[in-house]
Amino acid sequence: MAKHARPRSPRPVSCLPARVVTPRTGRCTQRPKVPTMLGVVTNRSDFERLRRDGATSYAAYGDYLADVESLLAGLGRDGVEVCGRAFSPEDFDAYCEREGISPDDGDSHLAYTADPAAEEEWVRWDGEPVPEFLLRVERAHERGRVRRQLDRMLCETAEAALTGVFPEPLLRVAYARGAEALRDFLLTADEGAFTAVCGLFDPEEPVTAWADLRLEAGGVLRIEEEDLDLLCEVLCVGHALNLPGVVTLSGVCERRGEVGWEWAFDGEGYRHVHQRVDQQVAE
Repeated sequence: MAKHARPRSPRPVSCLPARVVTPRTGRCTQRPKVPTMLGVVTNRSDFERLRRDGATSYAAYGDYLADVESLLAGLGRDGVEVCGRAFSPEDFDAYCEREGISPDDGDSHLAYTADPAAEEEWVRWDGEPVPEFLLRVERAHERGRVRRQLDRMLCETAEAALTGVFPEPLLRVAYARGAEALRDFLLTADEGAFTAVCGLFDPEEPVTAWADLRLEAGGVLRIEEEDLDLLCEVLCVGHALNLPGVVTLSGVCERRGEVGWEWAFDGEGYRHVHQRVDQQVAE
């Protein structure tokens, strides 16, 4: 199901070119070439936190979004390639602490937005309306947050103590087992639209990842590649660290109506623990 194992542990960071702009002023930092990076506040709760902290001059989230829309339209007319990254106040504070920079320095916002280590959270704007773009950016941020959790879990193991990196051969075996398990779960369902959820019951830092998918005739699976990879990575870490967990698959089957399945993971194997089928009444 997956094309390769993806070890999630600290890795060298290359200095990627970027140009950062902000909605209010158009201020930017120039580095060679594209993309132009735009840090966007993707939800109202994060915006309100920034407003309470005095970290934004906007009085209302709607005003901010209007400026984002105007900025994107201008860049689009100029033929500029734009990538967005979610501006999370919580992650921004952690970034500043880690890098030893002041969150009050305006340049720290620009550095956070274009941080090469977060490249997987960069989402290219394809000209879609702002609400759709924000959903994609926030989803990429959610995936990045889960992957950072998995990174930390692998790095804190005895296997990674000497090098700081969990042994790749062990990860490849665990990834293959997780991908095979996920494939078996998906084969349980008929054609329809579903949500898959994978969770690990780590006592200090529980992990949950989800993805929407669609199964079509002939066994065709429609799912975002990054979502599929993330589900496999969660199962991979469960196998690698022998952590208990759970996998659920629920949704609407075209033939059987609302359905749901649940499998428990004891650190070594999966056990089917629950099934729900709400049979549709044929007309």
